[in-house]
Amino acid sequence: MAFLSEKQQSADTTAFFGALCLFFSTLEYLFPRPVPFFRLGLANLPIMLAIDVLSFPQLLILGLLKVLGQGLIHGTLASYVLLFSFCGTFSSLFVMYGARRIPGLSYLGVSVLGALVSNTVQIGLSLLLVFGTSAALIIPYFYTMGLLSGAGIGLFANWFTDGSAWYTALAGGRSLPGSFEGIREKNQEKTAAQPFRRKHRTDHLSKVLRPGERFTLGLALIIPLVFQESLVFRAVHLCLLAVLCVMSGKRLSWLYFINLLFWITLFQQLSPFGRVLAKIGPLSITRGALEAGIGKSLLLIGLVFTSLFSVTRGLKLPGKLGGLIGRMFYYFEQLYQGKHRIRRKSFLRDIDLLLKDAQALPASYGRPPGDTAPDSSGPSVMIRTVSAVTVLVVFYSVFAAGLFLSGN
Repeated sequence: MAFLSEKQQSADTTAFFGALCLFFSTLEYLFPRPVPFFRLGLANLPIMLAIDVLSFPQLLILGLLKVLGQGLIHGTLASYVLLFSFCGTFSSLFVMYGARRIPGLSYLGVSVLGALVSNTVQIGLSLLLVFGTSAALIIPYFYTMGLLSGAGIGLFANWFTDGSAWYTALAGGRSLPGSFEGIREKNQEKTAAQPFRRKHRTDHLSKVLRPGERFTLGLALIIPLVFQESLVFRAVHLCLLAVLCVMSGKRLSWLYFINLLFWITLFQQLSPFGRVLAKIGPLSITRGALEAGIGKSLLLIGLVFTSLFSVTRGLKLPGKLGGLIGRMFYYFEQLYQGKHRIRRKSFLRDIDLLLKDAQALPASYGRPPGDTAPDSSGPSVMIRTVSAVTVLVVFYSVFAAGLFLSGN
C-alpha cells in the first residue's frame, strides 16, 4: 500500500481490521449458543490487537464497522441482536483501551477484563429487554464462559503478537512489503510460502450489473433468506445463491461448508428440544434441535454466499463510512478466499503471509496489477434493470412458495 497517502493508509488499516472482525465472527457459529445473544468474543480479538496500531478515534470507527458488518453478514440489522452487539462491542472496547495502558498488564488481562465487562452489559440488557428477571439464571454461565473465552483469546493474542512479523511491522509503523523480506528469505525450505496468487475467474455478473447495484441486490436478498420458514426452500435459496457466486467468479469451498453444516447441527443437539428421534449414548437427537441446527447452518452459509456474490472490488458505497464498509467487505473476501493457505505445521507464518498479502491488495484505491480497466460504458440501463428484477422475482417467488407451504 505504498502508493496510499498516510490518511488513506490509516483508513485502509481500519477497514482491514474490520474485515478480520467479520472473519472471526463467522467462526463463532461453530460453537453452540444456549442464548441468542451470547458470543465467545472472537471478533473482539482484532479490536484488541488494533489498540496498539490505531488511534482512539479510529478504534471507535473500527467498532462501528464491526457492528454494522456483523449485522449485514448475519442479517441482524433489524433485530435486538444489533443492540447487544453494539453495547457489548463498545463497552469492551473502552475497557480494553484503558486496560492496555496499565503497565505490565498483558493481553491476557486485557482480554479477560473486556470479556467480563461485555458480558455484564449483555446480562443487563437481557434483564431489561428480553428475558426479564429469569435471565438471572444464566449469570453464572455467562461469567464462567466469559472468563474462559477471554483467557483463551488473551493467551492467543500474547502468542500471536510475540511471533507475528505482520503485526510487529504494523504496530511499529514500518512498510509492510519491505518488512517481510526477512521472512521470505528465512523460510526458503520445502514448505516455504508462495506469493499470493489467485487464479483468474471471469465475473459474468459484471456484464449485467454494476458493483453498487449488485451490493444493493444482495441486501434485498437477505430478507427472504432470514425470514424463510421452510428448510427445503431455504436450501433452494442457498443453491440459487451458489449459482450467483459461481457466475461472479468466486471460488466455493464445498467441503468447508459441509463441515460447517455438520458441526453446527451436531452442537445444536447439546440443547435438545422437541420429539426424540434417536439416542446415541447420552445424546438425544431431537427433531427441534435438528431442524434448528440445519436452519442455522443454511442461514449462515446463505449469508456468506450473499456477501461473496454481492461484494466486488469495484464497490464504492456513498460517503466516507460507505467507502470503509466497501473496503472492509473487499478484504473479508480476500481473507475468505485465502484461508486454504493456512497449514497447521506453519500456522503462524502462513497467517502472517496471508494477512500481509491480503492487505497489500489496493482495494478501492486501485486495481491489482494486471487488471484491465472496466468498460466505462458498462451494461445498459435496460439490461441492468431486467437482470435485477429477474433475480428478485426468482428469489422472492421461492420465499413466497416456502411461506405458503409452511402455512398449510
